[in-house]
Amino acid sequence: MARLSGELVRSIKLAHARQLAGQEIPPAQHIPEEVPPPDMLKSAIDWIKANPGALKAAQNTQCTSESPDKPNWDAVFFSLMESSAMYLRKVGEMVKAILAAREGDFELALEHLELAQEDINTVAKALECTFVQLCDFSKQSPEGTWMHSGAFCGVFISNDTSKPYMGVAFKGSNSTRDLVTDLDWSPIAPPTPGVVFDAKVHRGFYLGLFGKFKVGDDFEIPFDLLVKQLDLSYDDHARVHFTGHSLGGAFCTLAYGEFLRRQHEQPIKQFNFGDMYSLAAPRVCLEPFADQVNTRTKPGGGKYLFRVVNRNDPVPTVPPRTANQVVDFPFIHVGGAWELTGTGPGKMHDEPPPMTPQPVAKVIWNIKDHMTSDYYANWQKTQHS
Repeated sequence: MARLSGELVRSIKLAHARQLAGQEIPPAQHIPEEVPPPDMLKSAIDWIKANPGALKAAQNTQCTSESPDKPNWDAVFFSLMESSAMYLRKVGEMVKAILAAREGDFELALEHLELAQEDINTVAKALECTFVQLCDFSKQSPEGTWMHSGAFCGVFISNDTSKPYMGVAFKGSNSTRDLVTDLDWSPIAPPTPGVVFDAKVHRGFYLGLFGKFKVGDDFEIPFDLLVKQLDLSYDDHARVHFTGHSLGGAFCTLAYGEFLRRQHEQPIKQFNFGDMYSLAAPRVCLEPFADQVNTRTKPGGGKYLFRVVNRNDPVPTVPPRTANQVVDFPFIHVGGAWELTGTGPGKMHDEPPPMTPQPVAKVIWNIKDHMTSDYYANWQKTQHS
């Protein structure tokens, strides 16, 4: 795999800068709207430096696992670092980039975009990767909604040409918009035939990835833009994995399912895509979607699901929000559930039946288990290099 040329990377980033013209700017009193976890950059770099063996082992395996019954915990670590990095944009610079894009000054927008993402690039460099953004609708509402957010997704491309890999990573929840998207969980049947196997899925997540977003005089669909940009940056030997934490895990799951559905179509069939490592993901679907995804990730197929849950993290127990809503809203997870604990990892039962949503008091008490820092702490108890 040849390294990405500077010209190609610049072309992809300029396309991203143009896309920013449709983004909405939060009121001054709401800035910063996106808030990364405290000390996330320092923590991520410290974790990477503390685990050179896991980093090297993940690289050597191209972030793949041997079977669905044996997670590659080194790849899980790598995915956690990618997912953590996606929280690290600087919102002030993003606002400046949006303003410049609205004025048609895309070169200036690109300068501010680079500054906004310099912490992501720092983590990517520590992972020996190049980061390229694929789609960004995190400050824009899809058609027919108000105050929702769309997917922000990027790809971490290995700088090593001997065993190349690419990690498609989605940002999790860290803004009011993201919270509104999370809470819009009524099931929706895709209006576009075929998408997500025509199955009912979480409305907010569906629209954030497959809804229509105004860009200039046209509309863009985040998933379609993601595929287009990945096609530009892809070479046919790289192994592609998918990851995301929290909301990022939800987008990751829907995107992975759509890749599986369209795996024999161009340009997706050229991608050598492998495993999904979601972290702290809420439920995204009803049973038909899960059945289709699980069928396509059976042993021996080379594409496996790993849905990682830390201890009593309450987010993977929703939606629905309360136990008495389960009958009317039978959301379930896709398969591949694994639990991180203080004594080591273990296989969780795959749904159905779904785990009962936690009561509010427990959610408040257990929310610490949702943090990336606690995922890392209990990942250390796994069998890794």
